[in-house]
Amino acid sequence: MKANYVSVILCTLFISLTIPCATANSSGINFVGVTLADSNDAYTKSVALDDGHKLVASSYGNTLEFHDLDTLEIINSIDFVREIFDIQFSPNGEYLAISLRAEQSIPDSIQIMNLETGEIKSEKGRGNDRYGNVDWSPNSENVITPNMNNGADIYNTETMSIANQISGQHVSDITCVKYSKSGNYIVTGDELGRVNIWDSSGEYQEISFEVQEEIIGCDFSQSDAKLAVITVTGNLHTFSLSGSQLQNLDLGDSHGMKWSLNSDRIFILESDSSPELIVIDGSTFEQISSVRLMHKSLDFALIENQGVIMDLFVATDSNHIAAYGTPSLPEGFGSIGSDLDGDNIPDILDDDDDGDSHLDDWDFNCLNETVCSRNPDISTLRSYQLNLVGDTLIIDDVYTMNTIDTYTFRNLSRRSIISDQRISYEETNLIEGAICHNMDKNDYITKLRSSIELSIGQINNGSLECRIIDGLSFTKWDDKGQIKFAFRTTFDIIPNASLPFTIEIVDQISVIGSSITHIVENHPVYISQVKLDGIVESSVWYNYGENPVLNYSSAEKGDNQIDSILGKILDNISMILAVALACTLSIWFLIRRNNLNSTILDEMDFGEEEDDYEDDEIQHPEYIEEFDDILNDAPQSNKPEPIMTYTDDLDYEETNQIKIQEENNPKKRAAFTLDDDSQSNDDIKAKRRSGKIDRNKQGPVMSTKRQRLDGKLDIPGEKIIAKKRVVKTKQRKVRRVKSDDEIQ
Repeated sequence: MKANYVSVILCTLFISLTIPCATANSSGINFVGVTLADSNDAYTKSVALDDGHKLVASSYGNTLEFHDLDTLEIINSIDFVREIFDIQFSPNGEYLAISLRAEQSIPDSIQIMNLETGEIKSEKGRGNDRYGNVDWSPNSENVITPNMNNGADIYNTETMSIANQISGQHVSDITCVKYSKSGNYIVTGDELGRVNIWDSSGEYQEISFEVQEEIIGCDFSQSDAKLAVITVTGNLHTFSLSGSQLQNLDLGDSHGMKWSLNSDRIFILESDSSPELIVIDGSTFEQISSVRLMHKSLDFALIENQGVIMDLFVATDSNHIAAYGTPSLPEGFGSIGSDLDGDNIPDILDDDDDGDSHLDDWDFNCLNETVCSRNPDISTLRSYQLNLVGDTLIIDDVYTMNTIDTYTFRNLSRRSIISDQRISYEETNLIEGAICHNMDKNDYITKLRSSIELSIGQINNGSLECRIIDGLSFTKWDDKGQIKFAFRTTFDIIPNASLPFTIEIVDQISVIGSSITHIVENHPVYISQVKLDGIVESSVWYNYGENPVLNYSSAEKGDNQIDSILGKILDNISMILAVALACTLSIWFLIRRNNLNSTILDEMDFGEEEDDYEDDEIQHPEYIEEFDDILNDAPQSNKPEPIMTYTDDLDYEETNQIKIQEENNPKKRAAFTLDDDSQSNDDIKAKRRSGKIDRNKQGPVMSTKRQRLDGKLDIPGEKIIAKKRVVKTKQRKVRRVKSDDEIQ
């Protein structure tokens, strides 16, 4: 026996390792709408369907509500005294079983409602004080529910008396009960992970399994061949009724599972950070398809056909039940009448005549117009944004939700990961992923590719990306901004794009039957072309108008480099000239002021001194000769001699004193070198001999006659005899400069 058990475990492990890891494809259904609870504070936790009566039942707290299956409008609302755990319609569609939180002293937690009369039977049963489901027998004669004694009770529907009891095999509360498809067996699972098999009368069949975790879902396959259970952490296990374990799979947090009525497929509701309803092959555990959800997922009910989901309803922990299915055509589609926006719905039946995503009753988005519903808001129209990048054509197909749908999506999104008032990036990404995953991408790409015609070549391939552009991230549920989402499609141009060429759009495609676009306006379309020079050209395209033709030319790129620069210069020529003139005048003024300051300094520092000096040469030639003799007789030395100053007349002294003071100023004194002495003497000689004096071989020739102080004429060449004139000179201190020998 032990060897057989080990063999089963090894075979199961081998099969689980060899299961192909396939990514689930879209199930083909999309979000179609929501039910709206009667209370804004509702948090729906359970949902059930009655296909025959077209009813959707849901519960939150102690409130039970009924909605129309097709229109999702509320029909009735009933309040109970305690919290509702679970609700289930009977297979024959006559009754609704309601499980409330039980109390020991009051046996009224299991109640039966007659759907024809809407009345609740006076006879009631007792369930459990913790969550557990209820289930009907296939013939609708019995209903089973967990009790407070670690067992379950089977009630007769007519009398609500206990027909049979299940007890003795569980040591903890039963959390899942389920009849087999034939009604011959019952499976029970508890919070410790024990699974037991019973017959319809409640007799234990000596078949038991252990999964070591709380069981939250259980069901039988068709023909009662297998059974499956799923735990609170998402571990799926299948067993045969002979007592052997078949396969297991870890799927993440889950909130229930159902086996298909007439196929070998299992439906599992994942409720982690990426909620999803997945469809799995019951034999291989291969994921066949899935429906991505954009909200919390606590319970689900569905209508199927041979394992294919037709309609899906999910409890969202908000005041909505989210509905998924195949979108139907809107009311009035194809009727005759005037149609402004070209959506094939007459304006008399259309809620949005101009197609700008503002409902006519609330359309105030226009200027200087009496009827805003006839004047579209361009910013909220559906738009094509075309951009040519190399050999790639990028098309952004942008849609805008109306205000009501925007509030609905925000209300669903703000509780999709954590229950708060704002929407995070993760919640926005969750909606992006759901929109893109659930749509038929191949259908959209094929239709869009066939609607584009090139003058040269054609577009090929095509990849799709879904994005939320605005209206979700970090917004509150009641913000006024509308949600915008886009399908970005990238096509390759074959052969390589050779300019110039044109693009013609021949059809305003619609994929309302295979995507979420059925809830938004699809017509008209606002066309925006991004040209090669970056300029954007736009126009509104109506269905009944001419097809837009977009031109692309190679000259656009050259214009971007040359003509655009010239255009900018010509547009701002007056400003450029004004700035240039101001700069020219400023530079001229600075140069003029600098030259003027230099002239004034030259006249003050040197002009008067030179004039006086030349006068001295003329008036006192004997001093010139004497000074020349001294210079000629003086020994030549490379070392500078101490500088001594002498005074002769008043003007000469004052002028030279100023010069000496400037030379002695440490800040203005030039750096001393040995070559400066000889150079300075040469300069002095050259300067002393400069002047307006004619010269010949005999020396200077004086060409003027001046009257001397004694009254005689000053004749050139005649010896001058004159008294020395007593001149009162100013006394001044002369600084003696030390020679190099003294310094050493």
